[in-house]
Amino acid sequence: MNQELLDQAIALAARGYQVGVQGEDDENGNHVWVAFVPEMPSCFAQGDTAEGAIEALKTVREDYIYFLLKHGVPVPEPTPQDPARNNVWTKQADAEIINSQ
Repeated sequence: MNQELLDQAIALAARGYQVGVQGEDDENGNHVWVAFVPEMPSCFAQGDTAEGAIEALKTVREDYIYFLLKHGVPVPEPTPQDPARNNVWTKQADAEIINSQ
């Protein structure tokens, strides 16, 4: 792994991307939480809790951005955020806010 690209990816990943969280049942019927970044297709992680999924997503987001940088693909900009909300939301009709901070 190129350390310079990794350092750049870590810095870019910390820019305040919104994070969506959705509860789902896996193929065995177990309830899991999936955290994702709307600006980054296929960038998601799962956990036993919403907070666990969000924590796992931090590393996935860094790796995702590293891959983009390595292949010369532009890194998406974070979507401007509503100051009345934190940057974590659930993918539900009421867009319930999860405060993981």
